Amino acid sequence: MMRSARTLLLLITGLMLVVATLWAQSRTRTPAVTQTQRIELVDKDGRIRAELKTSGEDTLLVLYDGQGRLRTVINTESVVFYGMDGKMKARIDAQNLSEGAKETR
Repeated sequence: MMRSARTLLLLITGLMLVVATLWAQSRTRTPAVTQTQRIELVDKDGRIRAELKTSGEDTLLVLYDGQGRLRTVINTESVVFYGMDGKMKARIDAQNLSEGAKETR
């Protein structure tokens, strides 16, 4: 009888510790701001498919295809598209777009 009472007391104590730990974790505040210099989005195989990063004074969103080839780079001034061969296929510049918008007015 004494042994089962001791076992029951240990079980209750352990359960209380688990509940207290879970309660404390649920009250942990999530930071309002997360700071980093680079974020990588990877596929299920661990290959980088996209990066959001800073480079000097610029911010870049870089997209890769499933084989890891560079496909698109978006920055504050332009969007550049690359073909399967890695060569630049097209570029859209913000400066050209704003000049075109002035001409249509």
